[in-house]
Amino acid sequence: MTTPRGPLLVAVSGPEGAVTSSLAGRLTTLLRARGHTVVPVHGGGCFLCRRFPVPSAAGEAAGDVGARRATDRGRRGAWPRRAHAFLDAGELAARVAAAGLLARARGGEAVVLTDRGPLDGLVTFDPPAGSAAASVFRRIADRYGSTLLVESGPGARRGRADAAGPRAVSATRYRSWSRRLPRITRLDGARPPSLVAADALERIHDTVRERERSRAVREEPGGTGRRRHVVVSIYDDAENPAYRGGGAVVIGKVARRLAEDFRVTVVTAGRSGGSEVRDGIRYVRLPVCRAGPRAGQLLFLTLLPFVAGRIRHDLWLESFTPPFSTSFLPLTTGAPVVGIDQGRGAEALWRRYHIPFFLVERLGLRCYRHLVVMNAADGAAVGRLSPRAEVQVISNGVEQRLLDETTLGAGRFILFLGRIDTWVKGLDLLLDAYERAAPPMDLVLAGSGTPAEERRLAALVASRAPGPRPRIHWVGYAGEERKRQLLRDSAFLVMPSRHETFGLVALEGMTYGKPVLHFDLPALRWMRDGGDVAVPPFDTVAFGERMTALATDPALRRRLGRRAGHAARHYTWDEMTGRYLRLAHRILDTPASARRPRRKRGASWLTTR
Repeated sequence: MTTPRGPLLVAVSGPEGAVTSSLAGRLTTLLRARGHTVVPVHGGGCFLCRRFPVPSAAGEAAGDVGARRATDRGRRGAWPRRAHAFLDAGELAARVAAAGLLARARGGEAVVLTDRGPLDGLVTFDPPAGSAAASVFRRIADRYGSTLLVESGPGARRGRADAAGPRAVSATRYRSWSRRLPRITRLDGARPPSLVAADALERIHDTVRERERSRAVREEPGGTGRRRHVVVSIYDDAENPAYRGGGAVVIGKVARRLAEDFRVTVVTAGRSGGSEVRDGIRYVRLPVCRAGPRAGQLLFLTLLPFVAGRIRHDLWLESFTPPFSTSFLPLTTGAPVVGIDQGRGAEALWRRYHIPFFLVERLGLRCYRHLVVMNAADGAAVGRLSPRAEVQVISNGVEQRLLDETTLGAGRFILFLGRIDTWVKGLDLLLDAYERAAPPMDLVLAGSGTPAEERRLAALVASRAPGPRPRIHWVGYAGEERKRQLLRDSAFLVMPSRHETFGLVALEGMTYGKPVLHFDLPALRWMRDGGDVAVPPFDTVAFGERMTALATDPALRRRLGRRAGHAARHYTWDEMTGRYLRLAHRILDTPASARRPRRKRGASWLTTR
């Protein structure tokens, strides 16, 4: 990647024009306050766009993001529309060029900030992906150091549809085109404007630091500018309907942070093979999901050593895949490997299936010299199984939000949110406890899993929900917006798991000021005194009693919720991903002969909090 010269070019894009313009104004003020020279470029498209709004393509709904071919004349639209697209791209390029000259004349660390970018032009005209118009917009996008995509906002949540320009199109079209452009950063516009602006400001500063680092490398005597390559592998993926677990969220955050300093590739599973570049990160999918959940996991682990031999890399981060866990990857690559244990469950599955997965896990862990775990209990266990390894505890993070004191203690239902796995997640124990205690609130179950697990849960719910008004509701998979709504409207969360590694959902609920009721598992003791309620493991009577107490006492929920909200502030994505970034630098900056950690007798395994 070449280092861009001149001022940093940043676009604020999204379907809500009022939201993006407001954010651009806030960023201009914040950047100037921090000593940057900022040249804002305002406008809602070219002069024709402002006078004659661009309609959707003929016969096409705003949310239709199907593939369009340059040879399909019926879908290309009339020639005035194509000419209009070229005019819009030309005026945007001219405005950006003029702003760049002005920024250079003013001097300093300059930023050209546009409240409309090439992504908005592509969404407005929606040209065929291989057309000349799309190519022109892509070339303009290559000049941008960052495009901030505000994916939702107050208007989007109300279902508002403006009459003109890119605000009329569906947010799904923005997501479709954003996958084809470089350096796209997604922002959650549903949060308060101050938090969105703070997040956007930090992303811009990250881009500035990246430019400075790249420039420094090239200015070093003999510097080649080669970026070291870090590969991250994980079976779970946000697009896999059978999982969609917290592990994919964590790895996505880690990959984006590592991409600040390294070239990053993510190897994951999919129904079909292939690769794509998104947010500056290359994603490689191995076609194993058609084999089914368990067979797909085994195939994924089997293929990883071969993939490691084909992808040149300087460092590999391997997120373990339970129940098979490790792939013995350090035995097949000469580069250092960091094992990330996000789901140690081999011993729990031994108790369930009586299949000795734990033997593979114990043998595999001894191959690793660098291991990361989510909690102190797993850190101690892994340290005993792999005494020569350097074991670090790096907790998960969460998006920070303002705690609304007026809603503390409120809520209409009890919420379980997570992957549907009846035995591991303890859903049978939860339903037993709920049926026995009969608390005065409905129970809502949100999540998805494999077809077999979903059928098992459906049968359990049907057997416990007789009568004309059932009090147990399984609502299926919850997307981001639906998940936020459930967390806001719930009274408290329940986590009846038989096995957990960290409990990212609990941390998300705590940011909304919601107490968390759970069994007292060692892996969940990070929540102690953080607004949680713990009962003896698998005691359904005690679990039901505490459900009833929380459901009938708003004052107790208010007190615990306030404590939970304050505790969640200590778990930020910036801190968590920063530890991964520092770990990668420390390993790669250490000479190969000194990489193997040497632990003194009696030394603690705990190297970070």
